[in-house]
Amino acid sequence: MTIISFWGIQHGLGVTSSTAAVAALIGMEYQVRTLLSQPQWADNTLQRIFQKTVQSQNPQGFQTSGGLDALERAVRSGKIERDAVKNNSLILMPDRLDILKGTDKSDRIQFDNASEEINLIYKKATEYYDLVLLDLHSGGNSPVIRDALNQSDLNVVCLSQNINVLERFFLQRESMPEAIKEKPFILLISQYDEDSKFKIRNICNKFRYKGPVFSLPYNTSFKDHSNDGDLQGFFRRNQQLPKFHPNRFFIEEARKLAIHILNAAGVNTSIKQISGKGA
Repeated sequence: MTIISFWGIQHGLGVTSSTAAVAALIGMEYQVRTLLSQPQWADNTLQRIFQKTVQSQNPQGFQTSGGLDALERAVRSGKIERDAVKNNSLILMPDRLDILKGTDKSDRIQFDNASEEINLIYKKATEYYDLVLLDLHSGGNSPVIRDALNQSDLNVVCLSQNINVLERFFLQRESMPEAIKEKPFILLISQYDEDSKFKIRNICNKFRYKGPVFSLPYNTSFKDHSNDGDLQGFFRRNQQLPKFHPNRFFIEEARKLAIHILNAAGVNTSIKQISGKGA
């Protein structure tokens, strides 16, 4: 019943991979009905990341999925029911994680003009799903982005350790979308380098920031699995790791972020956690 949007102040900040990582981990380790979607024009990266799982769980694939466009038509005709989003989505993990195909529109103006219908679809999705995770286009030049940020219960703002990105966010907040000033948000440093001078602690000290900050470290195996369309396979193979395994830090940080999001959504993680999962 909660909408969480992942958003970046500019491109190249790992928004899509971060959204996918949190969704895959929650789907793997918690009995929570989660919907994953990418309401963006001309971008299906999120779908490609899960391609192998989509093909194995849904033999007909995205070709027969109604997706966002079918739901938009249903909204316009006043025929969108409680299970409509579920029925137009594809399974990634039965009863735990679904993905809603994005738009096939070739006209960006047409897509932007459907902002009201698109965000109503995600609001309707909360009647069935416990959690809706959205991968938003970076920046703020689209009504779909602005409306989604305003509608979300929590926004995850993706940054990097690049000083230009950090200064733009912390020192030029007046240029951020209104929702980032008014709605609850957390910060996420993606592709995080633990050896960098700009560790989370130092970033917070430099900009005198006291809010919650999380990280998703750079991880070669995670990147390779994403490129292979097998991101879910990465989490399946790395659920239980020895202390000094090279992937353990990434998994631990992803878990911290997932737990914070679930807590924000009002999910009792101790009850909803699937027995035997975790490092």
